[in-house]
Amino acid sequence: MSTLYLVVVALAGLISGLLINLLATRLTSKRSLLGPLHCTRSSHPLTWWQALPLAGYLAQRGRCSTCGKWLAVSYPATELLTMGIFVSLFLLEGLGFRLLFHALYSTFLILVLVIDWKHRDIYFSVIAAGSIIGLAGSAVLPEVGIVSALIGAAVAGGFFLLAYLLAKLIFPKVEEPLGAGDVLLALMMGLMLGFPNIVGALLIGPLIAGATTILLLISRRSKLGDFIPYGVALCAASLLFLVNPAPFADALHLPALVAALSNIFGHS
Repeated sequence: MSTLYLVVVALAGLISGLLINLLATRLTSKRSLLGPLHCTRSSHPLTWWQALPLAGYLAQRGRCSTCGKWLAVSYPATELLTMGIFVSLFLLEGLGFRLLFHALYSTFLILVLVIDWKHRDIYFSVIAAGSIIGLAGSAVLPEVGIVSALIGAAVAGGFFLLAYLLAKLIFPKVEEPLGAGDVLLALMMGLMLGFPNIVGALLIGPLIAGATTILLLISRRSKLGDFIPYGVALCAASLLFLVNPAPFADALHLPALVAALSNIFGHS
């Protein structure tokens, strides 16, 4: 029975990955979210088997069987990533509301990651929907709780709002030194991860951003002065803390931080 559940969860991950690709493509092109699927290279309608997550890409060997153009590898990569996270969550948590909400959190985080990576933008509608799901999950999941979620949102949102305002003052000639969307993303992350896990994600996020920047520079896919989508790093850090937070929390001494704050406020 557990094998059957694993297969179902894996299929749910692939379908969610397909939905992420669909939403990312249609939101950024300002197209209707409903309607038949079309090839992203030539805009012709897709057959049912061409649209299958991962299987459609493999069956066509990475090239559209209708127009002959190469398909972006980012689409199956997104589906594989989503499936991998869903399966990891199932293996670590089993079935239940925790898996349901964490799978939903992951879906929104990957959607933000994909859009920001490809189009350097963060959509308010996605953040708003994800924040509502995050707040609902905090009311259901006892390990987070509404108070922890609100504190996490306040800490993350407040930190990035301060950074946004300081960046405006320090770099007055730069139109958007730090994206306002990053502030909204931090709020959503705080609601999903709660306190203190959000602190860990905020600490690891810059490390991921720095490592990614170095790799892009070494591979010559980017150059000094190019825009780095910071939201991608934040989403990646959030996914790490969502799937298996314990090793990262222990390494960053987050339980000790909570104990110290409890002592401070407990004696005040």
